[in-house]
Amino acid sequence: MRRRYLADKRTEYFANMLKALASVVRLNIVRLLIEYGEHGCCVTDIQKEIGGASSTLSHHLETLARFGLVTLRKEAQWIFYSVNYPVLKELFNFLWQDCCSRSPELVQVKEPVRRAR
Repeated sequence: MRRRYLADKRTEYFANMLKALASVVRLNIVRLLIEYGEHGCCVTDIQKEIGGASSTLSHHLETLARFGLVTLRKEAQWIFYSVNYPVLKELFNFLWQDCCSRSPELVQVKEPVRRAR
């Protein structure tokens, strides 16, 4: 019973993360931050790339931060956001942990098709 409860909580945790990513703008923000790497990107640069009102951007960044998908750091008057790679990796691992466990034929490696020259 306890094990099932923990599994359900874990699934809920990741479902909420996916909900946070289920916005075109937030998904674009995460993709942009991935391009910038571990150093991250200043909010003003995110604004230039993504567009929209600064209050809306602030809402999207806050949502991503609340679910642990991005982190922020302050340097003087600048705020930098970056992807929280361990959390993103945890999400991907959750999605793939049981990949094809019920259909092993889906994971068989096939030889690439070679084109005739």
